[in-house]
Amino acid sequence: MDRAWWGQYMPEVARVFTGELATMNLTPHGVMPWRLKDYRNSGAGAVALAIKRGAQRVILLGYDMQYTGGKRHWHGDHPAKLGNAGAIADWPAQFEQLRRDHPDIEIINCSRETALTCFPRQSLERAIC
Repeated sequence: MDRAWWGQYMPEVARVFTGELATMNLTPHGVMPWRLKDYRNSGAGAVALAIKRGAQRVILLGYDMQYTGGKRHWHGDHPAKLGNAGAIADWPAQFEQLRRDHPDIEIINCSRETALTCFPRQSLERAIC
């Protein structure tokens, strides 16, 4: 997942990011992959990683799962050869599988606009109180 992204952005990541890097793929950049079930989208991969790292509660923000305001991403489209939400219609089912795989993990969708319906919805203010 997102192998081409690493190739495009690794120089910038190395220059500005000081946190831990995570991926599901071997990369030529020295980022060690985590063994996770591949849910076929990076948002679900991030949730799977949080669970693998011990999270018992996950709050989703910005998981639109739809073209919001006609845009695929909040940041505009990726350059050519990088994914631009071409399989967005499949993502809700992939999150449903993640939910079934982790029934004991509390996942709350606090996204303002979302087509993702498999998790309970709450305002962010309520979820963090």
